[in-house]
Amino acid sequence: MEPATEVDSEFPSILANDATEPSLYQAAQFHLRQALQALTDLSPGRDPEKRKAHEDVRRLLRQVLQFLHVHFSPEREATGAQRFGDLLRQHRAEAGLTQQQLAEYSSLSLSLIRKLEQGDTLPTRNSLLGLCSVAELKLVPPEVTTLPSVRERSHHAAPNWYMSPGFDSVSMMAELNQQINGSGGSIEQTYVYLDPQSALDWIALSNSPGYIAAVREGLPYRDVAKKLREVLGTSGFDLIALGPGDGKSEVRLVQQIHSTCERPNLRFYLLDASQPLLSRAFKHAVDTFSDEPGIFVCGIQGDFHHLPRYAQLHYTPARSQRRRVYMILGNTIGNIDNEPQFFQCALSGAAPGDIILFDVDYAFTNSTDPDEIRRTDPAFQKPVSAGVQRWLEGPIRRYCHDAQGVKFTLRLDTNRPLAGSYGGQFIATVALPGKRTKEFCMAQSRRYEPNALIRCLRSLGWDNVGVFSFTGSESTPRGLLMFRKQIPKATH
Repeated sequence: MEPATEVDSEFPSILANDATEPSLYQAAQFHLRQALQALTDLSPGRDPEKRKAHEDVRRLLRQVLQFLHVHFSPEREATGAQRFGDLLRQHRAEAGLTQQQLAEYSSLSLSLIRKLEQGDTLPTRNSLLGLCSVAELKLVPPEVTTLPSVRERSHHAAPNWYMSPGFDSVSMMAELNQQINGSGGSIEQTYVYLDPQSALDWIALSNSPGYIAAVREGLPYRDVAKKLREVLGTSGFDLIALGPGDGKSEVRLVQQIHSTCERPNLRFYLLDASQPLLSRAFKHAVDTFSDEPGIFVCGIQGDFHHLPRYAQLHYTPARSQRRRVYMILGNTIGNIDNEPQFFQCALSGAAPGDIILFDVDYAFTNSTDPDEIRRTDPAFQKPVSAGVQRWLEGPIRRYCHDAQGVKFTLRLDTNRPLAGSYGGQFIATVALPGKRTKEFCMAQSRRYEPNALIRCLRSLGWDNVGVFSFTGSESTPRGLLMFRKQIPKATH
């Protein structure tokens, strides 16, 4: 029989005779930290009693790590501090603290501090905890009881911000500048959010009391989250927010969805062309969900019209139980030039069972007569609001070299590809030297007949699974529609 060959490896085997084994202290510390990490990852759910018990056990484990370090750390041997009193005195001196200061900071008596340093008494559990709470004393290094914010083999270690292939915001700004200084025309909606000041003006507008009351507060978050759970069951969700702006509505909806999950398994993607808006939305999402288990947040700077190009949003492993949920909130659908084409092309990567949900303003009349629309829709009976003007005139004033003034009107647009819809075009008339003018369509907003939307989506392979009315939207009727990509029927 041939002798067993030794295993050749680039790395020394932990079983090798000459391998340096960890000390018993290191092994104990390692396993306790592993237990603390596992406990941190263990979700206590929404039950207050479980949450309190969860935090109590985590606190106890941190205390055990502190006691382990104080009594068994090799530091004491290295410094020659054999007694606890010697170790305490040494750390106090290095921290530049008097015994009186240490007593005050640790909430212990001065006489107890003196007895501990002299070795006249042994530290109790409470006295040790008091001393360990004094950061300047550095009795226990902070890394002993804290866990890394980023862990290996965790979704938190994955990149969480992407720049889409071919996306060039600098070139887009150059194109905007060139068009603004041309003879006029229609400005693509993306460009009015592109620079930081435009983004700031839009954020101010979207956080005005009227917008918050009508759009943010009126969105039926709870009903939508409940319906999603009914439709998709317990599968994991990839929640993809297209054009989220500052992300407040999307984050609030994801919070509701998260609250319906017993064991959350969510990926939350925010996709926007505006870097300032995406940064604001991403920060808001990360701040909101940083302490929540089972949710990964990712920002993607790109154009949602090019959604099929972004492979990370469409990769689906074999037998995947995940479902995508495309969220298009803030009446973003009403800014798209050709809605049927968008549904057909931009969402071509959707898989059977995926969900799309979006909110729209409803039409005030089914009539196609322009005079009737103007008579019934209040938007055409009043001037363009100051907030909208400030937002939309910004790019003109910043980049149009010879602009002397800007005046806004709302123009009716009935030439729409989707039946039952009409739109309002925000027309900027720019005054130029020599009493000349030029016009730009700076933005568009549309209203829809919901049944026409349902018929359109059905013809493109999407089944309607819910229509939800906004609350407090009597002056401007508004609703959210939910569709599911049709699942092929089984053939016998």
